[in-house]
Amino acid sequence: MLKKLTLRPIHHTLGSLLLVLMISALGSAANAQSNATTQAETPDPVTTSTSTPGENSGLCERPEQWLWAETYEEGDMSFHGGKVWKAIEKTSGDMPGKNEPSRWKLIDDHCFMVDQ
Repeated sequence: MLKKLTLRPIHHTLGSLLLVLMISALGSAANAQSNATTQAETPDPVTTSTSTPGENSGLCERPEQWLWAETYEEGDMSFHGGKVWKAIEKTSGDMPGKNEPSRWKLIDDHCFMVDQ
C-alpha cells in the first residue's frame, strides 16, 4: 500500500517561514527608522522663571508653561496661550482665562510680553 502524500506539513512550514520573514522585515524597518537622524523642533530657547513684573534682575524670563496636572499657589506665574498669567488663589486644573470665577489674572505688562 502506498502512503498518500499530503501537503499539510509543507503548508505549516511555509506559513511559519512567511511569519518569520514578515517579523524580520518589520523589525528591520523599525530599527532603520529609529537609527535615522531626526531634527526635533524645539521652541525658542527661553529660560523659565516665576519672577513677577517689575523685578529687575537684568534678564527677562518667560514663566513656565501652564500644565493641567500642576497645582499653583497664589502668586505663581505661568505662560499659556501666548500670555503671562498670575494665580490669584491656589488652583489645580483651572485653565487661565477659561474658568469663572477665574483663579488667574492676566499680566499684560510682564517684561517678557513687553519685549515681544
